[in-house]
Amino acid sequence: MRDESDTKSWIGVWEAAALILIVATSFLLARHYRESLNVDEPLEPLSVALEREAAEVNATLPEMVSEGVRLDKATAGPGNAFNYSYTIVDDEAARTLIGNAKKLAELKTQLQERVCLTMPNHRSSGAIIRYSLKDNKGEMIADVPIDAGDC
Repeated sequence: MRDESDTKSWIGVWEAAALILIVATSFLLARHYRESLNVDEPLEPLSVALEREAAEVNATLPEMVSEGVRLDKATAGPGNAFNYSYTIVDDEAARTLIGNAKKLAELKTQLQERVCLTMPNHRSSGAIIRYSLKDNKGEMIADVPIDAGDC
């Protein structure tokens, strides 16, 4: 009697193992098939994607993005660059940035974090996100390039 019950329990184990194997194989085959479909589709060139993204951003501009800071325009290029042009409309804030290496380093750190958190699609594309900041007179305060691949 005991041998018969042991045999039945082993049959149950083998049936469960076979079911798990079938499900896992089906999942892997489906994933492989889905990925093979994506390989055949031509990827959009980076320059085209950046141009499209710039047009989408520009449709909402100019925009005050924080107190004293206005985003004026976005442009694509040259090459793999995506450019944001900002104006620091708060003259006092602009003066604190001009020639202040410590403040500019803090700004670059903040912008690097922003790129890494909000632009995951640019990490693998090789895009360089460039932030240009000017004062109310149009004078350049800072030009900060961020390599999204460094995230």
